[in-house]
Amino acid sequence: MHPLTETMVNSAEPVPAKAPRYGFVDLLRGFALVVMVEVHVSNAYLPLALKKGSEFFFWLAFINGLVAPAFLFASGFSIVLQSNSQWDNWLHFRPSFWKQMRRLGFIILVAYNTHVQGFSLHRYLVYWNDYTIWSRSLKVDVLQCIVVSLLVVHALIFILRKKSLLPWGALILAIVVALTTPWMWAQDLRDKLPLSVAFYLNPHGVSLFPIFPWLSFVLAGSCASCFFLRSVEVQKAARFMRRIAWLGVLMIACGLLLRGVPLTLPGQVNFYTTSPLYMMIRIGCVFIICSLLFRLEMRGKWIPRLVQVAGQESLLVYGVHLWLIFAFLRGRLLDSVLPMQLGYVGCFSLSAVIVALMLYLAKYYHALKVKYPKRLRYAQAIIVSLMILVFVLN
Repeated sequence: MHPLTETMVNSAEPVPAKAPRYGFVDLLRGFALVVMVEVHVSNAYLPLALKKGSEFFFWLAFINGLVAPAFLFASGFSIVLQSNSQWDNWLHFRPSFWKQMRRLGFIILVAYNTHVQGFSLHRYLVYWNDYTIWSRSLKVDVLQCIVVSLLVVHALIFILRKKSLLPWGALILAIVVALTTPWMWAQDLRDKLPLSVAFYLNPHGVSLFPIFPWLSFVLAGSCASCFFLRSVEVQKAARFMRRIAWLGVLMIACGLLLRGVPLTLPGQVNFYTTSPLYMMIRIGCVFIICSLLFRLEMRGKWIPRLVQVAGQESLLVYGVHLWLIFAFLRGRLLDSVLPMQLGYVGCFSLSAVIVALMLYLAKYYHALKVKYPKRLRYAQAIIVSLMILVFVLN
């Protein structure tokens, strides 16, 4: 065979079977988004006095604290579902791999766009030496954390090469990240690394979702997804999900019992931020929720389709609801109309209204995406180009 012909044959991308979509993963992500709206509304409007010493707020904060782990877990779970049908294509950097990289690139663009100060290049040129403007622009939120975490999973796939090794690699790395989080949080890396990198490794009082410890939740999702796919192959998915639920109960119990053990890891130890035990408790809770949603999907009697679709269009819902709360409702136009503080009833009522808007937005956007996929991609490209143009000229 002619060398050029042989190269073309080897580089051709086989068309893989489309990865099946499991509804309980979309439901997990969708319900996380629903509660996320309430989290952001409460952060924006709930008075500090109602948060101090309140047992109700303690449990509300615990439930709210499961949003990010569930969202990250679902992302790790989904990437493995995709990899199951794209494994060889991703390993050999075929077009579907670059399509995945473009998708992650778009997400990171959206993520950093939410932090652009004044949406003006001129401001950055004038205040280029101002730490505040760069720290606000480069802080790491959940979308940045998801993108970097998914790149880590891609790296594991490339390094390990075999599907059978991926769950163990993800599990070991998740444990390492969890155990080293207190030490990492004790380091000040701002003078040793670029801010854009340092903020990914620990908060430095700025980042909300550094990869230590949040990468562990994505890796836990990837590990669980690997074993779930194996259970599907042998037609024992229901049994596997029951075991996941019991494992979740065991993890919660172990996390609570071991909290009293007088052993600490080196570094900045705080049970609610850096402790591997609290990470274990929250992963256990996500396991139980996943198992319940799986049973809901299998029975098929009551499936909230709007929530499921919102889970499929999570990037849109995430970006729009943040803009609606912090740029529109908390903006200058409405600051004299809508009170800057609301009680629990006001926060929950406002959250319900925004959730309803987001669910129907996701529904109609999803319908348009199915009907006009190319037109929407062109529209996205035009919007991104206009945003860049405005940023440069503003």
